Amino acid sequence: MKNREIYVKDPDQNLLLNNGVATVTDERSIEEFRTLRYELETFVCEGEYARGLKHILETYLANLDRPEQPGVWVSGFFGSGKSHFIKMLRALLTDFVFPQDGATARGLTRLPAEVADPLKELSTQGKRMGDLHAASGTLGAGAGDNVRMALLAMVFKSVDLPEQYPLARFVIWLRDNGFLEPMKAAISQAGRNWDTELRNLYVSPYIAQALLTVYPDFAPNAQEVHALLKNQYPNVEDISNKEMVDVMQDALEREGRLPLTLIALDEVQQYIGENTDRAYKIQELTEACCKKFAGRLLFVATGQTALTGTPLLQKLQGRFPVPIELSDTDVETVIRRVILAKKPDRIAPINQIMTEHLGEISRHLMGTKLEHRSDDSASFVLDYPLLPVRRRFWERILRSIDQAGTTGQLRNQLNVVHEAARKTADLALGNVV
Repeated sequence: MKNREIYVKDPDQNLLLNNGVATVTDERSIEEFRTLRYELETFVCEGEYARGLKHILETYLANLDRPEQPGVWVSGFFGSGKSHFIKMLRALLTDFVFPQDGATARGLTRLPAEVADPLKELSTQGKRMGDLHAASGTLGAGAGDNVRMALLAMVFKSVDLPEQYPLARFVIWLRDNGFLEPMKAAISQAGRNWDTELRNLYVSPYIAQALLTVYPDFAPNAQEVHALLKNQYPNVEDISNKEMVDVMQDALEREGRLPLTLIALDEVQQYIGENTDRAYKIQELTEACCKKFAGRLLFVATGQTALTGTPLLQKLQGRFPVPIELSDTDVETVIRRVILAKKPDRIAPINQIMTEHLGEISRHLMGTKLEHRSDDSASFVLDYPLLPVRRRFWERILRSIDQAGTTGQLRNQLNVVHEAARKTADLALGNVV
């Protein structure tokens, strides 16, 4: 019997569309849809993942009628699945619908009742209050110190607005006054592309002429249109917290109703680093958003350590009082379910061959802290073709060479285990990594 024959999914056919690394994004390409679908179908909603989702959803529902929502801080070492967790939260909360065939996020995922039930309740509340919505992204180096503008860009993108602040405000005004579709039609009739002309808002003769056509009282001539647009929608580097939440409300509202909204910010701790000013801005931004939207806006952020872990992060505890901590065990569960799952009728042969060679296995790294333990036998089938001793050695090495997490070694455990299963697939049963 070959190793290939023991798996529920053949290692060569079980493709990792995300290479073991989840990316929190609002991209809507065909490739991103394929990746999201794969991640939902293989999402292991157990352990801290299930408990975390349950805690977040129940807390959100409990605070819908209160003045503000408590923020959520998701922590865990590099590779523990923080990005994957909030990406799944986003898709499940809105019950994302795939345009290709109408499949839904909740329909593709195996969810325990403790998670499925509050999601159903959330959908009911969404119908009553104005739908469900989510915006997400990563605060990378490009955000600089303009975190408010970076957040607004994520919100704009989530509602199909231009990410640039002045362009988004102009389109919001057109939309709310019934001019947006006529403007697009006028630009199209002129043989021009709407997005291209919009990027040249201050100087585009086609934007000016179309605006005069749909709203003759806007200005006496095209020259005045350019001047008014530049004055009304200036290109600014930063804005106040009040202006930020006002524009955010304008972007999200439909017919005077604000949807129940999730804002998911990934890698916030990395963004803050050792910068006290950035930590203060995150604190201010979160407070302004949570208080403005009367319990309808949920803020979720991620970091490698709990908020009690550093003096700088401790300042954020008041804004993120709901802690979710992911652990090594969750990663092991995902690996065992997604890559190493075995066929039921192959468990006995694996157990037999491992028992026959137990003497040899127990001598590996004997006398070290990583040596064979009496409870390792329970992991033989689950982790095969990895041996528990080898796994401990492997994880210790990865942690030692990548203490800062800069190379993402731990994050890629899923990818590395998948490659190991492929490399040993055509070897006879008993050949381990």
